[in-house]
Amino acid sequence: MRILVLGGGAQGRVIAADLAEALPTARVSVADLVPPPLPARPNLAWVEADGADLVALARLMHAHDLAVGALPSRLGHGAMRAAIAARRPLVDVSFSAEDPLRLDADARAAGITIVPDCGLAPGLSHLLVGRAACERGTPRAATILVGGVAEDPARPYGYVVTWSLDDLMEEYTRPARIVREAQETVVPVFSGLERVTVEGVGEMEAFYSDGLRTLTRTLPGPRALSEKTLRWPGHVAAIQPLLRQGRLRAELARRCVLVPPRDLVAMVVRIEWGDHGETVTLVDRYDAATGRTAMSRTTALTTAAVARLAAQGGLGEPGVRPLELVARDPRTCRFMLDTLAGHGVRCTRRETPAAAGR
Repeated sequence: MRILVLGGGAQGRVIAADLAEALPTARVSVADLVPPPLPARPNLAWVEADGADLVALARLMHAHDLAVGALPSRLGHGAMRAAIAARRPLVDVSFSAEDPLRLDADARAAGITIVPDCGLAPGLSHLLVGRAACERGTPRAATILVGGVAEDPARPYGYVVTWSLDDLMEEYTRPARIVREAQETVVPVFSGLERVTVEGVGEMEAFYSDGLRTLTRTLPGPRALSEKTLRWPGHVAAIQPLLRQGRLRAELARRCVLVPPRDLVAMVVRIEWGDHGETVTLVDRYDAATGRTAMSRTTALTTAAVARLAAQGGLGEPGVRPLELVARDPRTCRFMLDTLAGHGVRCTRRETPAAAGR
């Protein structure tokens, strides 16, 4: 098995290292313009490649059995097109502006499976919603609360940089698609600001963000669907003036790059049917033993688990299959959650009464 990881950044390095360790008979190559810092393993190597050159990318993919995309968001859709041209399956964590479902017919025609958005959120969040819908039927409402912050809320802006600042700036400027009263609608980012209490963390603030992606079309029927980003209280009020002035990116780069990058990731997925519901909570922290951030553990290890499924032929029929569709197979879903739990990334599920008025 020859596996190609596209991109040697914060997520790509962790994905590649995990795959090389979990699949010792596989050969894992990391494609990037410069050699990334990789652990010394006989089955792990760097190959020089430009993620923007789709022809060369397709040729490189064709020389491998499976591709895993961890490129910047602006290159993610191109990687999917290259996979179709190469007729090679792709597991992708990039958050591209384009709708990946539009490539479904092309992927089917090429006989390959593409799994888009398979990180933390979108990704693991969608797997949890898809599992619940498969087990109990279409929910009336689902809310995803998710975010990465500095473990110490007293840090500047309560934030630590753990992923692409360019992609973060896009998240902070892109309007959010939500479902309200069974209709898809667009709301401004930072709207719906509220205080929430996250078990094991404490009080945080949450605001609408554009993370539903394919879920608005693959999960028809709910009256309400939304994703909100979690931050420490006061974050939004502190950053909005800087964002308006065009200074936020530079300010975060100057004050929020920490060594070591001690971060915390929290995710709460609330799902409701009639008078009952369930809540799934995930809280993860920087791992000092491995030097891995909570963001890379929850994001990259999710991607790596999907890639391991793909390497075993466990993703089902060809086409574009986001994780809410992959979750329809209980064995696949269990493999994903067990694999993450083996790394200490655990989702806690409990029954809850439905919220009044939703």
